[in-house]
Amino acid sequence: MRKTASVLLTTALLLILSACEDVNFGKFFYTDCDVDTRFEQSINRNMQQEENMLFAADDKYGFWVCSDLHLKKEIPPYLEHFFEQVNSSSNELFIVYNGDLYNGDADEADFTYNTLQKQSPLPAFYTAGNHDLFFNWNIYYDRFGSSTYTLEIKTPTATDLLLFLESASATLGKKQYDWLCDVLRKRKSYRHCFVITHTNFSLQGINNGIFMSDEMHTLYRLFGDHQVTAVFSGHAHQRNDQTRLGVRYLTTGALKNGEYGLVTIDNDKWEWEFK
Repeated sequence: MRKTASVLLTTALLLILSACEDVNFGKFFYTDCDVDTRFEQSINRNMQQEENMLFAADDKYGFWVCSDLHLKKEIPPYLEHFFEQVNSSSNELFIVYNGDLYNGDADEADFTYNTLQKQSPLPAFYTAGNHDLFFNWNIYYDRFGSSTYTLEIKTPTATDLLLFLESASATLGKKQYDWLCDVLRKRKSYRHCFVITHTNFSLQGINNGIFMSDEMHTLYRLFGDHQVTAVFSGHAHQRNDQTRLGVRYLTTGALKNGEYGLVTIDNDKWEWEFK
């Protein structure tokens, strides 16, 4: 009886996996590239492109932040509602998609990328989540590009900085951490500094923040020492708003549950609104 059940389970697993493109059976339970390799590929991509930069006509502007879309191969009602809100407003400059855009299948990745590009004229910026690494990191990388990079927003009187970090494996890794430290040495050149990364820091329900404790507290100190304005994450599918060492940590609810956020910047002041 046990042998029959085992055979059936193995057969079912193989059938599920065989329906997915680019599956490496030996690597099903972990990503095919470690975090340092992914970081190096992202930085190489950055070097081949112009720096990300946007210009705001006024010192008051905003941007949308969402995560955990988990798109498949059709446009769901929650995405239609999100874009109704985005396209009915004229004050925002861009959209941040903070990981778990799809669930790993190449066809889903193609559908997700094409859909997000078509639904709004606003520039879109992405970083990878754990679901985006299922089966094959290159599925994400080939479509969405770098997952570690910077974005500068230039206004008439100041420049703001967004730092996109890849934490899909619940760690930044040594190379990405060193890069982060180097970028933050220039923090005083910017008015606001926001960090975007998928994995949340605070314990929340089932999907807890899963940075190792030492790394998490090292990042708390690093962000506090450099007066980072705020850190945005997702992953937990639950809203959260905490302050650590003077830095605000905001976790958006999942867009698949109709939840997202809006940042509004007005000179030296900024506001966050859960949607």
